[in-house]
Amino acid sequence: MQNIKGKLENKVAIVTGSARGIGRATAKKLADEGARVIVMDRLQQAGQAVVDEIVQAGGQAVYRAVELTDLSSIDAAFASVIKDFGTVDILVNNAGEADPMSYQGMLDIDGDLYDRIMFINVKAPFRLCQLAIPYMEKTGEGSIVNVGSAASTGAGRGPFVYTISKHAILGLTREIELCHGRNGVRANCILPGPVYTALTQKEFDNPEHPLSKFIAMSPAGRPAQPEEIASVIVFLTTKDSWFIQGSGVAVDGGTTLC
Repeated sequence: MQNIKGKLENKVAIVTGSARGIGRATAKKLADEGARVIVMDRLQQAGQAVVDEIVQAGGQAVYRAVELTDLSSIDAAFASVIKDFGTVDILVNNAGEADPMSYQGMLDIDGDLYDRIMFINVKAPFRLCQLAIPYMEKTGEGSIVNVGSAASTGAGRGPFVYTISKHAILGLTREIELCHGRNGVRANCILPGPVYTALTQKEFDNPEHPLSKFIAMSPAGRPAQPEEIASVIVFLTTKDSWFIQGSGVAVDGGTTLC
């Protein structure tokens, strides 16, 4: 039987927050395309389970522990990847955190909460990009996909600090592409709408929940599955998407039209 290689054969891919949800689905799909995947997450048991799934399916993956509120942990996790693999070809900054879904106003936001969310959602991806870009420029090619949100595109589409952070990650993506695109680094930002995960299942399974009613008005009429978001992320890492550079790619089922 002919051995058909994937589009990302032997590419080294880091995916943060890949123990569950969108990150998990992305790690598995990257491995399906032949990438050597680093499942980078603070949840060791769940992260290792993803690695085991990938390996059992014939793919290549390892787990690396990281605490995205600690720059020294980020640096150490990245250094271990370089030690074992020598380079990084793909970086998916998927991990993120939201403030409580009460949609507090600015005067109600706790400073520590603000710092934590901005660190995880912006500073940690910024640092990982700083670390990865020199290796990508050395080989003349590389792909960064930052996971933003439909909240990156306007006010009132998410919790207060989360929305600020997702605007920032889109801006970071554009700056990276402008500064490093000519050296072979492609940076794009995916903008998902509501996604059905273990964390959102309770809300989406209740048709009377305000979020469910809002989604029902969208063209898709339902939240995305993690695999649907992951498919677009993986596409953005392949050469098929080469001319998509510095873009915010909406994958929201049309919710931002409502």
